Amino acid sequence: MKLSMFLEDIKRNQEEVVYYCCNHILSKKFDISNDTIENEVLKDLFVNYDNFTKALNDSAGIIYKRYETELDNVYKTICKVFNEEFDNAYVFNYRMARITNQEPRQFLDIEDKDTQETVIQKFEDKINAVLESKYYKENEVKLSQNLIIPQKTLELIKSAAGIY
Repeated sequence: MKLSMFLEDIKRNQEEVVYYCCNHILSKKFDISNDTIENEVLKDLFVNYDNFTKALNDSAGIIYKRYETELDNVYKTICKVFNEEFDNAYVFNYRMARITNQEPRQFLDIEDKDTQETVIQKFEDKINAVLESKYYKENEVKLSQNLIIPQKTLELIKSAAGIY
């Protein structure tokens, strides 16, 4: 697919922020006016959540301030463009990377109790986001082992911090 045609289609059929993000990602790697790319490669460029977020990391401020939206909303729209479920293995793996191997000490060394409780709550929210995801629920038998350590870590942290 010619990249200029892909972007023109996005511009015509999607919100301006989606066009901005697609254009930004593609212009980093390609000559949009002249380059052609296979649909599968194009799809992987946008649907791989980790790559997607890294590619837009330098424009996060613009996306949030100028367009008053969140990256996940743009990602959901792009997944629809490619007929992909947005709650997918890429998002699951991204979320898991953010909750695995957390050291309890980093939570317990926070001296201010309110800050400590807030940070612990955010960690719990990240675990719950994984547990409540459609992808996890559809693959729970296979994936539940991945959450044992983060859940035990959370229990340990809450117990040591006196949060019940």
